[in-house]
Amino acid sequence: MRLFYLLVASWMMISINGAAYAKHHTQKKTIARTVTRQSASPIYGAERLREEINYIVNAGNGNADIAVFVKSMKFGDVLYTHNINQSLTPASTIKVLTAEASLLYLGPEYRFSTQLLTDGKTVKDGVLQGNLYVVLSGDPSLTYYDLIDLLLALKSQQIQAIAGNVYIDNTAYDQSFYGPGWVGKDKNSCYGAPISASIINHNCLPFKMSSTGRAVEVITSPKYFYPAIKNGLTQAGRSRCSIRLSTSASSIISIDGCMPRGRFAWGASYVVTDVPEYNRELFKSLLSKMGVNVYGRVTFASAPRNLSMVGQHASKPLRMLINDMLKKSDNVIAGALFKKIGQLYTRQPGSWENGSYAVSQILSKQAGVNVSGMRILDGSGISPNNLISPAQMMQVLDYAYHHYPTSYEFISALPIAGVDGTLKGRMGNIARKVRAKTGTISGVVSLAGYATSGEKEPLAFVIMVNGHKGMSWQYRSLEDKIATALTRYVRTS
Repeated sequence: MRLFYLLVASWMMISINGAAYAKHHTQKKTIARTVTRQSASPIYGAERLREEINYIVNAGNGNADIAVFVKSMKFGDVLYTHNINQSLTPASTIKVLTAEASLLYLGPEYRFSTQLLTDGKTVKDGVLQGNLYVVLSGDPSLTYYDLIDLLLALKSQQIQAIAGNVYIDNTAYDQSFYGPGWVGKDKNSCYGAPISASIINHNCLPFKMSSTGRAVEVITSPKYFYPAIKNGLTQAGRSRCSIRLSTSASSIISIDGCMPRGRFAWGASYVVTDVPEYNRELFKSLLSKMGVNVYGRVTFASAPRNLSMVGQHASKPLRMLINDMLKKSDNVIAGALFKKIGQLYTRQPGSWENGSYAVSQILSKQAGVNVSGMRILDGSGISPNNLISPAQMMQVLDYAYHHYPTSYEFISALPIAGVDGTLKGRMGNIARKVRAKTGTISGVVSLAGYATSGEKEPLAFVIMVNGHKGMSWQYRSLEDKIATALTRYVRTS
């Protein structure tokens, strides 16, 4: 275990940087006098650390709910607590729970599988004598190119036509695509794209609009499949312009509005809302482009058992998906894993409800987490109705750190201060000394992970702030100051 501690410490820290703390106003008869806050001098002892964090918390927004928990991962002692049993909205730090439950239950090498199956027994004169089933598993990393590669299995087996139907099996997850509490702006943004058994290119289609010519041109990418696009854009002078996206019942994307005349190019993204219809048109298009005729229909049905394999596509392993999810705070990966755990744990189509149940049960039974009062609704943190206490979050961090079979995969996936992920532009003064998951939604800012002390002691910490809209920058500053203090801590006994 000591060897493991040394390895983890080496990931989390290279050197002690001497960056200055932000200046604080001197306050009469306060703990501010006892701590040097304008330098990077060490903070000796737990009492001094408590004074430093208390000062930072008290100097924060008095109308916000602030909770902080700090614990040594080497010695196991608690170094600081403030409101640790208060249930708060965690925002994206809830992905810590999704990640750990996924690693424990699915395993680091788990892969999503998208399959082509058939009930046909023979291929006669290039015609598959039966039906073809496309079984979608909710793979959040599946791309249009992956599907092209998958369907090439038909050509490799000299299949030029399908005598029966093509059935799209999207029953791995339920048909409730948006998490509890998600609002309109979430559903209309790519970060809140639908979580279904079919997630192709994150269910988000980017395109570019260019007004360099005489008319506004809509430019698409060959990496994506686009429904029909109706371009209603016009050119205008230098006046203010806006663009509107909408879809019709036939899934045609309508783009209306205007762009300034001249050398302008704007980017935009369209969230796939009618996922089944998008799938139907996508597979019709792919089969047609490959010259594979379908004598029947392209429709939907659950694949029966005992079918023959035509081809399959495997995702990259879970440990890599976890890395993308935590580093980038990817909500689509988080939602897909949440439903996948629910599906496999309950043996029912993955849903928000059984995902919540499964994650809670796994963390309770395998990690010993007290899940009483915990509310995990979507696995990603988009919902403002998620609730967790810092004490519960600390239990997950503590277990994840010490659970050797998956500790490396978990810790290495966390964003590194000043280096990568959502912490790339933060805490450059203590670069590489903090690995933590960020969380931000309206009025909520949180940070949970690990810091390395002045003597390379690994410390787990949870900081949660539930406050007011428009104050995120101030709340993040509070988090950064606390994390900086932890890197200056030196144990005295």
